[in-house]
Amino acid sequence: MKKSLTFHYTLQQIAFWAAAAGVVTFASAFLLEKGFAASQVGVLLACGNLLSCAAQPLLADRADRAGPKLINLFIIGLTGICMLCFLILLLVPLSTVFFGLLYLTAVFSFDAMLPLLNALCVAYTRENYSINYGFGRGVGAFAFSLAALGIGRVIADFGADWMLWIALVLLAANIITTLAYPRLSGVTNGENTVSNCCSIPVFFIRYKWYCISLLGVMLLAMFHSMTENYMIKLMEKLGGDSGSVGVALFVATAIEMVVLLYLEKIRKFARDNTLFKIAGLSFVLKAILLLVAPSVKAIYFIQLLQATSYTFLAPVQLYYASNKVLPDDMVKGQAFIAASYTLGCAAGNFTGGQLVEALGVNAMLIAGIVISIAGTAILFMTVEKNDKPDGIVNMKKEA
Repeated sequence: MKKSLTFHYTLQQIAFWAAAAGVVTFASAFLLEKGFAASQVGVLLACGNLLSCAAQPLLADRADRAGPKLINLFIIGLTGICMLCFLILLLVPLSTVFFGLLYLTAVFSFDAMLPLLNALCVAYTRENYSINYGFGRGVGAFAFSLAALGIGRVIADFGADWMLWIALVLLAANIITTLAYPRLSGVTNGENTVSNCCSIPVFFIRYKWYCISLLGVMLLAMFHSMTENYMIKLMEKLGGDSGSVGVALFVATAIEMVVLLYLEKIRKFARDNTLFKIAGLSFVLKAILLLVAPSVKAIYFIQLLQATSYTFLAPVQLYYASNKVLPDDMVKGQAFIAASYTLGCAAGNFTGGQLVEALGVNAMLIAGIVISIAGTAILFMTVEKNDKPDGIVNMKKEA
């Protein structure tokens, strides 16, 4: 085993997830302040998510064929695109159309990075570097919670433009940490790791049950995105504001951090398939409670369900994909599960915006109950199915 990269990976997770608090979570609040209608915000964010969904498998296929060394370059390039878009938005007067298109591009490039960050962890682990993913992701969640709390207050007190300046600093840190990684050889145990890489169409045939299970992930992501991105509307209905949203996100990500720090120990007692099922049931419970929540304080309490809903669904994706997909198709496996999650976010952004504007917050929450039940049912029916080819290598669990 080579040296540990846990500290290095943790720094990158801090930079990425703190930036996500602004780029993604407060995207609705930012665009609404800029004069966009809720339905326009939904369409805009959905388009950004859809573009990243289309790009993620293509980037992954290229990385699988060229070897893991290309992952770092893709992360740097996508981060640079996001930063450039934000600088133009801050410094150049733009029409509403061009403003929306640039923010769409920023969201696209940011979302497209997530599977590459997961694939980076898997790639270094398979070259015998030590990375405790749960610890890094847990600290990243804490950074997200602090950033969400701070950015929510900054937007409420000073305006939305400051959110972009904060995001720029964090994105620059993401580039610096990526550049500082040791160079990957692209070879594990003396053998080429990309010799049996399959094409994208063949991937759907080779891993059919895995791909069907991603429909469940997509639906749960759709519910999560609806409630998170339009939390501002729910809070306003109950008498809160963007500061209340920041507190709610802080509560959710604080409990998420605690669970993630012990994720490796939890996985010793519960299989990844079981954790996925628990996540689905937790989302269903959360959907019901949000509908009947009587106050802002009740929302804070409901956010504690983040511990077993999003915290199990999103981070465990890395292990779930690694256990279902051959190392040769590792980047595509990570990309498809991330793309399914992103596609769900796109559908949630669009559907949430349309429902809130046309029928109100309660209509969105009722739809969320139906969506979360459907996603959970699909996971229960598919995660135990095993269609992985012979010779698959499970990702090593870090202590």
